[in-house]
Amino acid sequence: MNSIASVLWQNILPIFIIAGFGFALQRWQTIDKHTLSKVTLYVLSPSLVFSSLVNSRLPGEELLDLVAFTIVNITAMAIVAIVVASALRLPRRALVTLLVVTIFVNSGNYGLTLVQLRYGEAGLSRAIVYYTTSTILLYSVGIFLASMGELHWRQALGRMLRLPPAYAALGAILVYAFNIPVPAPLLRAVEVAGQGAIPVMLLVLGMQISSMQGGLEWRLAAPAVILRLLVAPVVAVLVAALLGITGLGRATSVIEASMPTAVITIILATEFDLQPSAVTSIVILTTLLSPFTLAATIALLGL
Repeated sequence: MNSIASVLWQNILPIFIIAGFGFALQRWQTIDKHTLSKVTLYVLSPSLVFSSLVNSRLPGEELLDLVAFTIVNITAMAIVAIVVASALRLPRRALVTLLVVTIFVNSGNYGLTLVQLRYGEAGLSRAIVYYTTSTILLYSVGIFLASMGELHWRQALGRMLRLPPAYAALGAILVYAFNIPVPAPLLRAVEVAGQGAIPVMLLVLGMQISSMQGGLEWRLAAPAVILRLLVAPVVAVLVAALLGITGLGRATSVIEASMPTAVITIILATEFDLQPSAVTSIVILTTLLSPFTLAATIALLGL
């Protein structure tokens, strides 16, 4: 529980302090959220993706199993979300919104920090596999799904292919796989730009909170919170058992898969008009409640 307390103090509190800056700024100046979301989506996030993937050093041992876990787990959660959305008779845009907030999690600044606090560098090296794989999926499949809220799938695919993050992920994979040298000034510039992505995402979070009207949209928020915090850990444990993943790889992967909804889903919701108010409420609720569900998950994992 000390690790959870550390995460609350060192990770959750800073998130809401920065979001508070965005909240205050929006109340004071009324900033255009769409402009900030475009800056993040087209410049800052691609820079973060590229620099993170190029600079990562994924372990050869367990790599394929952990990549497979990420893909199978996200696919399984997507299927569960579709079944729930169908049962609730959600309209198309709400279904897409539920998918996005259910399958994409805060595995980076929150998840990696928690894993490092709990399991040290050995755990962190394994958690980076989930973060890297899910990041690639977020900036390819995630953007495609977000576009599907209003567009036909061909139009959505075309829009995805026009956005930089997918190419940033692809470029980083090629650079890493073939050991292609990147000029130091260019890489440093991309790293600096990438460092701005998370703070701006959190500012947008605060601005969205400031602009929220009519309270929580419980018809969408309730199933999303239940799926993300209660169902996701169970699905992750089952997927790990199915793939035969054990030990530290199992623990770190399950924890990463049990994280709250990613803050960047607010950026996607703002950019693609996927009920940003509802997405903001889901991000807030899952983040606030996650320490309790993560504490239970870690205790049950026994590591």
